[in-house]
Amino acid sequence: MPVQQVQSKGIYHGLPVYEEDAGLTAIITGANGISGHYMLRVLSEDPKRWKRIICLSRRPPLLAGGMPQNSEHISCDFLQDPKEIASVLKQRGVVADHVFFFSYIQPPPKSGSKGIWSDAEELITPKRFMLQTGAKNYGVHLGPTKVPQEESDPRVTLEPNFYYPQEDLVDEYCKNTGCGWNICMPGPILGAVPDAAMNAAFPLAVYATVCKKLGQPLAFPGDINSWQMNQSMSSSMMNAYMEEWSVLQGPPNQKYNTCDSSAFAWEKCWPRVAGWYGLEFKGPQDDAQYMVSEPLFVPRGYGPKGS
Repeated sequence: MPVQQVQSKGIYHGLPVYEEDAGLTAIITGANGISGHYMLRVLSEDPKRWKRIICLSRRPPLLAGGMPQNSEHISCDFLQDPKEIASVLKQRGVVADHVFFFSYIQPPPKSGSKGIWSDAEELITPKRFMLQTGAKNYGVHLGPTKVPQEESDPRVTLEPNFYYPQEDLVDEYCKNTGCGWNICMPGPILGAVPDAAMNAAFPLAVYATVCKKLGQPLAFPGDINSWQMNQSMSSSMMNAYMEEWSVLQGPPNQKYNTCDSSAFAWEKCWPRVAGWYGLEFKGPQDDAQYMVSEPLFVPRGYGPKGS
């Protein structure tokens, strides 16, 4: 039975030790977003394994100290004509063993359009293609979902979701080329990246800073249900480690939930956030024996379609 060596890096433990792979080339799309930024950081930790990391995005990633030596940026907009994209990549000699696809946009659906990857599908034939989608795969943005959320759950089709045509396109592409695919689905993602504000940590930090300036306590803006509800989020760095593993050692043609296994409730987290800023905190109002709250969504399977 093979033995897997593991290692620790900072607060991250049980990370696999890779011994065989060397001299690999990777493409990271959306490299200036939260997920792509941390993917670049993780891959650049081992320049022997990843000799060339090609970052495709409209703007270069903003890393402290500049781009790693084993990486390069190519300005590329996946909403351009496919021929224009192909011309740019061919001029730069772009080939890759693995693709990490993070480009994120939800344009109004067009008839016959399968999404932004369709503009680049014929340019490369990697060994493995990793597509990151997310918890919206389960319809969490539309209302309550069945739990546990499992990768084999049926699609939620109450409204268009660009994850699904992307998945179909990647599956079709991989069947035609023999490339393996992996789809990773994190929960709400936390990370610190310039110009990438789709991140729960940023508005919370701004709110706490304003409270500090005004000399006010950090008041929780929700009800008792939100205060005590279990929350699950995804660390950008841990997510990137998981996605590196998925293409190097994970079986092909598999979907993975990649949410951290460290659930929390604001009831315990909120006082700690306040403490980081030297603030008192206020939880939900508790001066009444009974409270009435109006939920944002109707119970699952009842009532009209949510908006």
